Amino acid sequence: MDALQAGNRSGTGRYTVELARALARMDSGHSLRLAWPETLPFSEEGLSLLRLPDTALRRTLADQWMLPRYCCREGFEIIHYPANIGALRPGGVKSIVTVHDCSFCRHPEWFRAGRSLYYRFAMRQSARAATRVIADSNATARDLMVYAGLGEEKIDVIPLGVDSCFGPASAEACAAFRTRMGLPERFFLYVGTIEPRKNLERLIAAWSRHSGQPGFPDLVIAGRDGWKTGPVYEAAAASAGASRIHFPGFAAQEDLPTLLSAAEVFVWPSLFEGFGLPPLEAMACGTPVITSNSSSIPEVTGEAAVLVDPYDVGALSDSLDKVASDSALRAELRAKGLVRAAGFTWARTAELTLASYERAGGGVS
Repeated sequence: MDALQAGNRSGTGRYTVELARALARMDSGHSLRLAWPETLPFSEEGLSLLRLPDTALRRTLADQWMLPRYCCREGFEIIHYPANIGALRPGGVKSIVTVHDCSFCRHPEWFRAGRSLYYRFAMRQSARAATRVIADSNATARDLMVYAGLGEEKIDVIPLGVDSCFGPASAEACAAFRTRMGLPERFFLYVGTIEPRKNLERLIAAWSRHSGQPGFPDLVIAGRDGWKTGPVYEAAAASAGASRIHFPGFAAQEDLPTLLSAAEVFVWPSLFEGFGLPPLEAMACGTPVITSNSSSIPEVTGEAAVLVDPYDVGALSDSLDKVASDSALRAELRAKGLVRAAGFTWARTAELTLASYERAGGGVS
């Protein structure tokens, strides 16, 4: 596996790390090796590592030239690229590419022009060159058929998992965390990269309609800056409730379960997702979820979340008010969410991924 994206703090990095850990815990009967960033620790036993420098240029060289040649020389039959782009010409080794979403094809305006163009070309060509392609969801699989011209028979749909660290934190732990982070007792929470497709301007507008309502929860937007962030901060500053909108920054993995547990409601109005892991992680922590009714999200959350049109500010605003004011509804969503999240595990993701490896290698029809 080309796991050089493991240090990336985005969803692709999380996927790479969690899948690598889950594969390490399996008794697969296969020889598995990770190309791993030389400065990043890896604590699991069971996999051998090929340590490589983690720079953009070295990753590109490894993707396209070094690792295919290395696999041929060392006798590895398959190389798995888990972060959207694989080798354009794998040569004598079979390749598998995980494509998490096709947002750069559907909405190139959300990205810098050069990046969007590169991703569209490289994803399409490497997916066509691959022996098999893994998609996180049926929605992404359908997009791959449209934008990469792939046949359904070449795609394996494998959902992501929720790490076992996610679970309801105690009231005492939540109170201590809120104090440490300077957060209010009641708040709506968004967690993720601050970027255009996360729809945060509309979230701020929807929340602001009720910001003067006594007892209405604050809004917390936690995550690292991505790109085109200016309009989000401008919307927050212009809100009538600007002093009650909090930007605590990137949430470390070890803090996420407590942060999610401490929230009154988790709100994720994303315009487009290839899977959508944060709502499931919030559910696993017993937090009610409001999210979008678009792309892959409904197939992930099922009936365990309040689904809303992400383009409709009025509908989103009404949902915030309804869930915040209805304790019985929050209890119902909490119970449904815990059950739903329990069905997604990284062990299952690893089992299905191994089956894809075997299918690519001719071991499974």
